[in-house]
Amino acid sequence: EHIKNIISLLNKKADYAVLRNYEGLPDHNKSRDIDIIITRKGYKQIKNELVGLIDRSGWKIITYLHSDRLITYVCAYQEGDQTEIVQWDFFVNTSVFGILLMDADEFLVNKKFNGFLYYVDVECQFLDKYLYNRAVGSPYPEKYRSTKEKAEHTDIVEQKIQSLFGVKTVSQCDKMGGKKLLGAAICWNLKCRPINFLRDLIAFLRTFWGNYLCSNTGFSVGFTGPDGSGKTTVIDLMLERLAPVFRTAHCYYHFRPLIIGNLSEVAHSVGLKKEVDRNYSNPHRGGKTGIINSLLRLFYLSFDYIIGNFIKVKTVTRITRIVIFDRYYTDIICDSHRSRIYLNYKFLYGFGKLFIPSLDYNILLTAGTDMILARKRELDEEGIRLINKKIDYLANKIGYKKILNERTPEEAVTEILNYIFEKQHNKNLRRLQRLRQLCIFFYR
Repeated sequence: EHIKNIISLLNKKADYAVLRNYEGLPDHNKSRDIDIIITRKGYKQIKNELVGLIDRSGWKIITYLHSDRLITYVCAYQEGDQTEIVQWDFFVNTSVFGILLMDADEFLVNKKFNGFLYYVDVECQFLDKYLYNRAVGSPYPEKYRSTKEKAEHTDIVEQKIQSLFGVKTVSQCDKMGGKKLLGAAICWNLKCRPINFLRDLIAFLRTFWGNYLCSNTGFSVGFTGPDGSGKTTVIDLMLERLAPVFRTAHCYYHFRPLIIGNLSEVAHSVGLKKEVDRNYSNPHRGGKTGIINSLLRLFYLSFDYIIGNFIKVKTVTRITRIVIFDRYYTDIICDSHRSRIYLNYKFLYGFGKLFIPSLDYNILLTAGTDMILARKRELDEEGIRLINKKIDYLANKIGYKKILNERTPEEAVTEILNYIFEKQHNKNLRRLQRLRQLCIFFYR
């Protein structure tokens, strides 16, 4: 129904076509996303109605990307313990680094209708992926071989290859390097559309760095809780529910980004420590440390969180992907024995608020003492009580959500996803509203 309603809106209001994998729609979506080519004017005409349609239907916009060539909506719907996800990719052209390869109008001139939706002809299906892949130096995907065989010797394809890359046939283009082809595309843009080319480059740089610095397209989630709270099971189930869109579009880290090595390993490598205890199966094996030692450990790990945020987290969340931490800085606050940072948990919370990059969502996963002990006996009753005390302290802070995993893992995952989806949807609606107001301001 969701797919049918959006395609119906496009049929009525926009000049568009589906690029590929449209044969089973709306009942069967055999790809992780639905790729649509649309003119900029066509997208602007339907944008407000599209967002309103999604919102009214109960679906949630869990990630939203606006780049120079692509607008993406990842929409999710929860019903009981079932999750449905559809990713809509609206392309206004085929380009790379702001360098135009093929505009939307070229795709839409020969679009076809199958009774339900408009789709591009086989030549344009081929050109979209072929031009992009060759411009970045990659081969055309083998899984689309049949499309290539149908399209590569047609007049439309050969004329496009010759005008853009300066070669007569696809077979000749296959033998050329990506840098040479990209250089030819730059020359074509400079010759045929110099002012628009400059505008496109500025738009690429603006949206690329804007998405990187804000990192508000994808999102990050951290899970913290005592051993036996079920973190691994819940994370695995959550990723299963988020498939197929996020099956590969996610990064997983344990405790920290690991830009730098373990402190004991580094100390050993420079000769400051003779032996390293590598019994990682017992994370609480270390003895208690003093204030100076604890502060040094805190500063060392903080450096990893700060640098790792720029290198490993923002590079993922700038696009429609997610980052998951099985434990994060929150674990230092809740479980000082594990990190051997014996400092007051209220001080650690304040320090983290000032210096540690925050995740979008911090899930505090726990359960009653008896249940945790029944699952895993890595902690005693007093250890579990102290961790749960700190979890209760954090649960009242902004950005933290306490989840009691005392029933089935599926119920815990449903509660977590409902929480994240609602927050993401409201955030993306605000972003879309701000963009609309900004466009109206500049238009006036």
